[in-house]
Amino acid sequence: IHQPSTAILPIPSARAACSASSAASTAPIVAEAAAASVAVSSGARSASDVLRHYGSCYWELSKARLSALVVATSGAGYVLGSGSIVDIAGLCYTCTGTMMVAASANTLNQVFEIKNDAKMKRTMRRPLPSGRISPVHAAMWATTVGTAGTALLACKANDLAAGLAASNLILYAFVYTPLKQIHPVNTWVGAVVGAIPPLLGWAAAASELSLNSMILPAALYFWQLPHFMALAYLCRADYLAGG
Repeated sequence: IHQPSTAILPIPSARAACSASSAASTAPIVAEAAAASVAVSSGARSASDVLRHYGSCYWELSKARLSALVVATSGAGYVLGSGSIVDIAGLCYTCTGTMMVAASANTLNQVFEIKNDAKMKRTMRRPLPSGRISPVHAAMWATTVGTAGTALLACKANDLAAGLAASNLILYAFVYTPLKQIHPVNTWVGAVVGAIPPLLGWAAAASELSLNSMILPAALYFWQLPHFMALAYLCRADYLAGG
């Protein structure tokens, strides 16, 4: 009866020792979990930064806002060529394919003009002259998106639309771009490039071309000449510096 008080005395110290031991054993686990959490957070932030960086580069290489205008003219051609009923899914496929091919053409244009773009104030901050992305990476992006866009048009529209898209890409990147430093006739060739998208849209909807399908492309062709002449005049000092 008189012993329990003395027998119970060591228990708190035993519990304290046990608690200290437990804390000591769990401390590394907590530290490891915290380090893992920091690593995951850092990795997620790093992945987010990479995605944001390349997303921004692809956006600029594609000249997305300009490409959106090209898509608008292609969509207009599709609606005009559809007649009384417009296939919304077909319109979406055509616009997506056109956007991808336009992005590819704009990227190739910049790949071929890195040195010239680096000399002009209006273009020196682009992804390639500024060194934010490599020429090989940009060329791979252009090849991938251009091939995918042409294939999409071939599968979901028709071969005529896909052929017009592919030929426009070749005309813009491999004919118009090098001509810019050879002869002013490049403006007339470039106007053809700008006139084809509505023709592409019409072909995707109607699977054929007619005299009516030439009206909107003709309007765009002749509109582009004063547009680019005015642009060339306003940017003449920059264009001269870029060759």
